[in-house]
Amino acid sequence: MKRVVFAGDRLFRKFPNREYFVDRLREIDAVCEFAEDDPGSGSDDAVLGRRIADAAALVVIDRRVDRALIERMRKVELIMTLSVGYDCVDVAAATDLGVPVCNCPAYCVDEVATHALTLLHAIARKLHEVIPATKGGNWRIDYAKPIHSSVGATLGIVGLGRIGRALARKAAPLGMQVAAYDPYLDDDIFEELGVRRFVDFDDLLPVCDFISIHAPLNGETRHMFDAAAFELMKPGAFLVNTARGAIVSGGELLAALERGSIAAAGLDVLESEPPPADHPLLHEQRVLVTPHMAWYSEESYQRNQELGMRELTRVLTGRRPTYIVNPRVLQSPAAEKN
Repeated sequence: MKRVVFAGDRLFRKFPNREYFVDRLREIDAVCEFAEDDPGSGSDDAVLGRRIADAAALVVIDRRVDRALIERMRKVELIMTLSVGYDCVDVAAATDLGVPVCNCPAYCVDEVATHALTLLHAIARKLHEVIPATKGGNWRIDYAKPIHSSVGATLGIVGLGRIGRALARKAAPLGMQVAAYDPYLDDDIFEELGVRRFVDFDDLLPVCDFISIHAPLNGETRHMFDAAAFELMKPGAFLVNTARGAIVSGGELLAALERGSIAAAGLDVLESEPPPADHPLLHEQRVLVTPHMAWYSEESYQRNQELGMRELTRVLTGRRPTYIVNPRVLQSPAAEKN
């Protein structure tokens, strides 16, 4: 009987009810094991390594899976992230070892795009300042001035994948001019969306009133928004991040806000999650933070489970994965050994 191990603190916070996974795997005569039940496996690679040595699949959210862990998996058929992002997995190592890596890229596209647009308008309308002041009895608006209309403003999207494209489609009918930076797409995608293309990231920053991040976290994008990027941004611009926290340097964002280089930020993700209660960005007046919830609706919650388990059962019953992030392993000699 094939064994599937689920690991990662965030996975168990996101999916406290395990029965769906147990029942779906039972349909293909596979069994679930939950690393949470093994003290230490959440943070101790040696403990998790022993558990996954003979596992057919490892399912994670955020839990780091490096080369050493992958090498411990003697019968692995799949490593899967039950999330859009897969930066927690060493994909290069998995590819070298012939191990397919899959994610769930399509379950929350509308939710994240909507949340990004909500954050954008919330910080532009200064709701993060107005709501606490109003609750405190302040019925004047002088302190909130100036507030400008978003009609005619330029929204810059960094990463024009599924979610970035969904945001572009939502923003244009609201009267925003949409521009984007994504070096990996063909021109026709930008043309089809009516999005102005910027080939150079540094050229995008100075023209945007709003910037929304929808790129994956990798070696190119880690701390993409650093001191230099903030200095290039248009004075008074707003930053929204619903992608991965480490794409933005938190310390340098805070410094840019304090200098007045940018106006405000709306963040659904931080470099460290959950953050400590004294995290400075949580207490910065010009920042609106939500608790990594952009993905969530009751409908997306169900889709995440269903699409994830559909992919897992496909692979474990010998079929080709749908959402593979390293497709060349399917033709590699190493893959044939697994």
